[in-house]
Amino acid sequence: MGKIKIKKNDVWIDMTPMSDVMVLLLTFFMLSANFVKNEVVKVVTPSSETMAKVPASATLDITIDPEGRVLLATDKTSTLENALKTMLTERGVELSAEQKKAFLAETQLGIPMKNYPEYLGKTHEEQVKLLKANGIPTDSIEAREDKMSEFQLWVKAMKNGYKEWYNDLDDVDKSGVANKLDICIKADKSTPYSAVKMVINELQDINESRYKLLTQYKKADE
Repeated sequence: MGKIKIKKNDVWIDMTPMSDVMVLLLTFFMLSANFVKNEVVKVVTPSSETMAKVPASATLDITIDPEGRVLLATDKTSTLENALKTMLTERGVELSAEQKKAFLAETQLGIPMKNYPEYLGKTHEEQVKLLKANGIPTDSIEAREDKMSEFQLWVKAMKNGYKEWYNDLDDVDKSGVANKLDICIKADKSTPYSAVKMVINELQDINESRYKLLTQYKKADE
């Protein structure tokens, strides 16, 4: 007796709705995500039981490594660009257009301003070594009447640079944008207290008394 062949129907599923949903989700995450910069000098902050929200943007990050070296970073390229113009004038340093472009791509600043022309011409590996071995000078500049340090000049230039950028925005763009640059101090858990105190004193000397000390959240039972 012959076998009866059962006709098989192909199953077809329309994937268009799923593709639309995936594209919408991807777009949402891309627009809402805050990308973390790959910092050259990283620190392990001390633990704390206090949990407070840290600004996601518009920050001036001051990093203090275990040896007390100070580095700066900001998430606003326009702020850094405005600050660079000020610092080149203040310190009498000249950079070519190509060097300025390379400077603005830096994730951390930790070299004396006078050394940047030479620093920007080195390989990435050499730059990493220099960043880890230097730090922004915190000694008073003797040639200046006000005796400000290069670190203080950078902080003021960054704050003014952000303010200048903010004032250039129209009313529509300003909605949801912070009108000030928040200062965040991030020190390693093994950084001497004297180094942290020195940075705080430097800030207070230029009337910057509002700042945030970053720590890692730790539950009380841990």
